[in-house]
Amino acid sequence: MPAHYIWLFFAVLTETLGTTALQASQQFTRFWPAVAVIVFYAISFYCMSFALRAMPVGIVYVIW
Repeated sequence: MPAHYIWLFFAVLTETLGTTALQASQQFTRFWPAVAVIVFYAISFYCMSFALRAMPVGIVYVIW
């Protein structure tokens, strides 16, 4: 399996965790879930940037 698919998988996984933490943060009124949102989304965008090196933006965005 090419590495860009693995990076995209981790981007999707961390984006899902970030979205779950967003719900738990109750509109950023709870500190630790809000921190988790920021961390997970940052990791997601970082992983997605590696996938974008080998894949077109449209395909990555649709999968992500």
